[in-house]
Amino acid sequence: MRPIALILHRAAALSALVFSAATAVDYYGPSPRFCQSGAGCEVVHAWSASFRLDLVLPALGLVFYSFVFVLSLAPKPSLRRLGARAALLGALGAVAFLTLQGAYIGAWCWLCVGVDASAIVAALAAIPFAKAPLMREPLATVDAHSWRSSWWPAWALAIGFPLAWGLTAPPSPIPDGVRARYVDGAVNVVLLSDPECPFCRRMHPALDEAIREARDAGVNVHVDRVLVPLPFHPAARGASHAILCTPENQREAMTTLVYEGRLVRDALIGYARQLELDEAAFVACLDDPATDARVEENLAYAASVGMQGLPTTYIGERHEREAVSYTHLRAHETGRNLVVVAPRRHALDVPCRRHARDVTRSTSRADVTRRRHV
Repeated sequence: MRPIALILHRAAALSALVFSAATAVDYYGPSPRFCQSGAGCEVVHAWSASFRLDLVLPALGLVFYSFVFVLSLAPKPSLRRLGARAALLGALGAVAFLTLQGAYIGAWCWLCVGVDASAIVAALAAIPFAKAPLMREPLATVDAHSWRSSWWPAWALAIGFPLAWGLTAPPSPIPDGVRARYVDGAVNVVLLSDPECPFCRRMHPALDEAIREARDAGVNVHVDRVLVPLPFHPAARGASHAILCTPENQREAMTTLVYEGRLVRDALIGYARQLELDEAAFVACLDDPATDARVEENLAYAASVGMQGLPTTYIGERHEREAVSYTHLRAHETGRNLVVVAPRRHALDVPCRRHARDVTRSTSRADVTRRRHV
């Protein structure tokens, strides 16, 4: 049994490296390649980013499980014991992360689960070696620490293959519902946003400036905002009504006032006066059930592709986790595409994203047609 356990221990460490390398591609690359937007990985990534752990965890996984694997090949019993005990420590962390995903974050990242499950298997297989390591190599004609051993190419492939495939794979196609909102001959910006979401409000001036700079430089930018007021934000629905009740030619100005100002009803009516709108018609529109029906359509639209969090900005087909800039818009003037989720979240964003998923689930239960958009 001990030779089989040693093989299983090493194989599990290699498995953890495969999942860690794939996570590194998704976290450090310009766009996710393994766990696409709208999946639980995005929610877990947002939580880890809130504590800046997204900068650490993939690299930590690669280093730690390389350490465990290499020590399992070491020529000295003391080093192999150290590797086995490190694997046991890694299992404790894996259990903690699995508990965190299930009990607090409320979402599952299959890449993270893969790392954690592999870590637990590696630890269980290492138990027989924690005190008395096996030095005789099973199924081998050379010492494991020799460069002629087949374990070393396996280690290189476990790290290199996910990195190579992930960094060279083409980006995933944009949802059909998003593409349907695009107009020909323009850089298309489709934005999902909540007027009360602090991250949406923080993003608004940056995106507004980027669009203005691009248009000043002659870039044709088409902006389509999808207002998605979450129940977590009680003032968001009224603010969404105010934007929808503003004529199209003044809607951008109203959007800026709403996203940069107060959201109480009196303030919203004050913005209408500031824009010289018909106040009576504006107030009537705020209370019109038809306006609320438009908001419900937006919620259904977001739910149809499994909305996971806000803000989400589509400018085509790539997916990046950074702020929108003029450079992005200019770079995609020729038709190349970009998806931006911005800005980076912190801990306060986790409940917003969890409520966004609640909207998705409840609307889906109302039999919303899938694949319309995010």
